[in-house]
Amino acid sequence: MPNYLPILLLWLIGSAAAGQVIKKDSSAADKNERPSKPRFIAELDQRFFYFKDRRQPLFSNSTNVWGARAGLLWPSNIKTGIGFYYASHAVDGIWGGYQAIGRRLTYATVYVEPYFYRRRYWELSAPIEVGAGRVQYSFTHADQAQSRSSRSLIVPLTVGLSVSLKFPMLWGFKPLRWFGVNLITGYRYTLRDEVVSPQITLNGLYYSISPAIFLDRIYADYEIWRKKHRQRKGKR
Repeated sequence: MPNYLPILLLWLIGSAAAGQVIKKDSSAADKNERPSKPRFIAELDQRFFYFKDRRQPLFSNSTNVWGARAGLLWPSNIKTGIGFYYASHAVDGIWGGYQAIGRRLTYATVYVEPYFYRRRYWELSAPIEVGAGRVQYSFTHADQAQSRSSRSLIVPLTVGLSVSLKFPMLWGFKPLRWFGVNLITGYRYTLRDEVVSPQITLNGLYYSISPAIFLDRIYADYEIWRKKHRQRKGKR
């Protein structure tokens, strides 16, 4: 979290500096932004998973999960698309006389993300995902002389809540408004998986704090620039 304090501070300073602009155009700031047509979106989606383990406190440790999403943002303010996620980390559990020492998780998802609000300076949405993939466990025997691995199918279901803070445009510099900060939290329930022991599951809470790029704003600003460019070219 401390790594993102400069980004949050920049957003707060920018919002204060843009206060006069907001007051002059408060009606626009209170309206939802909507793309004029379906827009392609793509984003990195790094998350931190808490895997449910009855032997440890709920928030005792987190696992870094790397991911990415791509899809469409519709004029109805709903995002749909696909995602892919990967994680590899150490585990501790007994399965069939073997000691589990590692877990590799890979899965793909389809998602729908309806927006409750898409305002000028912030957004609120609820990403819902269902996926399929596999988990691979690595094992070693107590005498360290034998090792093996085991793979199984997983079907995760994830429901979350996402908040995005958008940087305001300062001193007429539009590119600044293309960026912001995104915060997501939610719960992951695995519809099907084979676990090391009944005490350890793939279920659990997750969260994400990351920079955000708003491609729909880049599209909109480009269309405005292209329209003005054509008008100037036509007058020559």
